[in-house]
Amino acid sequence: MSPKAKRRLRVALVCNTRRQDDEFQVEYDPPDTIEKVKHGIENAGHEFLFIEADDTAYENLKKIRPDLVFNRAEGIRGESRESHIPAFCEMLGIPYIGSGILTTAVCLDKPVTKIILEFHGIKTAPFQVFSSIDEPLKPHMKFPIILKPSHEGSSMGINWDNVVRDEASMRRKLDEMLQIYKQPMLAEAFIDGREFSVGVIGNYVLDETPIVLPIFEMDFTRLPKELGNILSQKVKTTFDTYKNYICPAKISDELRSRLEEITLRAYRALNCKDFARLDYRMDENGEIFFLEINPLPGIDWDPSREDGLSFFPFMIYAYGKDFDWMVEKLIETASKRYGLV
Repeated sequence: MSPKAKRRLRVALVCNTRRQDDEFQVEYDPPDTIEKVKHGIENAGHEFLFIEADDTAYENLKKIRPDLVFNRAEGIRGESRESHIPAFCEMLGIPYIGSGILTTAVCLDKPVTKIILEFHGIKTAPFQVFSSIDEPLKPHMKFPIILKPSHEGSSMGINWDNVVRDEASMRRKLDEMLQIYKQPMLAEAFIDGREFSVGVIGNYVLDETPIVLPIFEMDFTRLPKELGNILSQKVKTTFDTYKNYICPAKISDELRSRLEEITLRAYRALNCKDFARLDYRMDENGEIFFLEINPLPGIDWDPSREDGLSFFPFMIYAYGKDFDWMVEKLIETASKRYGLV
């Protein structure tokens, strides 16, 4: 008996197109990435469709009704903007790649994510959330402290001066950030150490077990010293180059096992689906601290540019696979969840 023919799906990429290189569109997908996803979908034998994740997205999803949505949408407004397309898809009964409504909402909220993972025994740095400049600093908070917008990704709002070493500096920076980003600010104990990122692809469903990709480390030693030991917005733009990436990271088997174990526990605790990228810091004593998770990790891959690489596909290549494999694997992984195959 011949093997069952693979079903040809109508797969709609739903994303926000990057139209300018500014801080507020850094998470959006550039045209080159959109073309690569299109190639991956068609190379896997499926039909490619495209829907812009703007104010017309719901009506277009309702009209087109694809078999599967390849969700890359960051959203255009609101503190739970990454949940909009999953919510539309669930309302319309359309299967989609990626984590669900609650997971995408929680993971975009750094403080809430930390609270959940601490409950599950995953260590995070001591923190406090500020909604106004005059809230007192809690006694458990010790300097240095790093300030971050609570509901942003891609290092948005983070630069060298976000690491503050006294209360006066903290109040000045806090006032500036509250005015610009108009959201609560996360104040977190700054862990001055090595930074790792761990990618996952797959699910805990049926007979499938997630794949932990080769661990990625950001090499800060080649950066200007004035930028500090942080993965800031400026590092990700002006000074971004794959020459600062180490993947697989040069770490011991014991450290690799610890990072992988923590990652899979966090992935499961947050009910992630299909793929995600999790970031950590390790202090001088070897303690690992969870930083944040991105259930919609960037997938830019343009080897012609030194700044054209996102961490997640860089890990895919270190795993020995290519961009088309990643796209096909995500389609297969989500299709299995929904019983489309």
